[in-house]
Amino acid sequence: MTDDSDPWKERYDNSETRRTNDWRTQYYRDMARVIHGGAFRRLQGKTQVMGAGEGDFHRTRLTHSLEVHQIGRSLFHGKLEKENAPSDLTPYLENAGDVISTACYAHDLGHPPFGHGGERALHQKMHACGGFEGNAQTIRILTKLEKYTERYGINPTRRTLLSVLKYPVCYSAYPTAEENKKPPKCYYIDEHDIISWLLKPFSNCDKEIFTALSEKNKPQYKSLDASIMECADDIAYSTHDLEDSVARKFLDKDIIISDLECFFNKNGNIDIDGGSLKAEEFCELFSNSVRRKKFTGKLVNIMMTTTSLQENRDFSHPLLRYNLKIHEQIKELIDFITDKIIARHVIKTPKVQMLELKGQRIIKKLFEELSASPEQLITNWNDGLSISKERKICDYIAGMTDSYAVKIYNRLFTPGQGTSTDEL
Repeated sequence: MTDDSDPWKERYDNSETRRTNDWRTQYYRDMARVIHGGAFRRLQGKTQVMGAGEGDFHRTRLTHSLEVHQIGRSLFHGKLEKENAPSDLTPYLENAGDVISTACYAHDLGHPPFGHGGERALHQKMHACGGFEGNAQTIRILTKLEKYTERYGINPTRRTLLSVLKYPVCYSAYPTAEENKKPPKCYYIDEHDIISWLLKPFSNCDKEIFTALSEKNKPQYKSLDASIMECADDIAYSTHDLEDSVARKFLDKDIIISDLECFFNKNGNIDIDGGSLKAEEFCELFSNSVRRKKFTGKLVNIMMTTTSLQENRDFSHPLLRYNLKIHEQIKELIDFITDKIIARHVIKTPKVQMLELKGQRIIKKLFEELSASPEQLITNWNDGLSISKERKICDYIAGMTDSYAVKIYNRLFTPGQGTSTDEL
């Protein structure tokens, strides 16, 4: 199938022409546009779990994204290329590794400064004006904000955009009460036309199922490529955040091993080829750095090799019918590490909460001040984009790194800080 006849290689702006002697595939071109984009570079200055400027060891959003790519690409090669994929899926595997790479590199582009605390702060300011959510902002960056084209971001192919769409539900589909609680998993109504174009190759039945909210008002489905990216993300953040937290001495060995023993006593040991994973093995994390790294690698390997391709016969299209899933026992362990260890013993501790609240306060104050006189305070405010004032301010703040947000805050509110010659 040629690029011209493959709907998944089409771009929203189809007037774009290929450069002379450009031998790359359409999907590879998408990957290059993400890697060379400003939004990707800014991930180096954005909080993952701990602040981006707190040390030189732990992960930032950028290094996390690189690790997600390595895991995601390995999952693709190991689970789809080397194993026997279903015959109806086979036509969609050619060059799909580049799609997975792009999805993994791009999956966190939309996260604002100061991590999930920053995300909640922006949503509180935007909930009556279309909301704010990290993945929705990623879609917006790829299709409108990244400076590769004048109007369409990197103008991604249909399949690349589908691979990054984690939540195929519009913000307007949520009940008002749900919108106000916390950032709902969604895309913005401003991108509804682009999402409609994206889903055009699917049958009406597939589209109706794919975009429906569950009874708990949550998105239920994602594409094959997005499922691989999400598996890689889940594996990366649970294991690497654990490694970072141990290395920075946030976690007490006796408490963590005790917590894990409770988990394994309740859920049983996790059986794997050649043995089983037990709580006492996690003691390796608290040994020297070599043994800690080897155990982290072992944990990543267990999580990767126990994934499996699952079929949902409610869908007719292979890109929706098949998803990569993490083994149920492993998913329970990932959720335990994330919710009961990292959240309880790191994120919710007073010393981290102070920083999170400070970041939220910075974002809210910036939003309020910029809203009062955006024409005077934001460069290129009158750029001709026909969107609301609130959305433009939200885009501006969401694109900041942690340090840039602090710099602008100090420039506006801290006496003695900032001069007219400061680089901004």
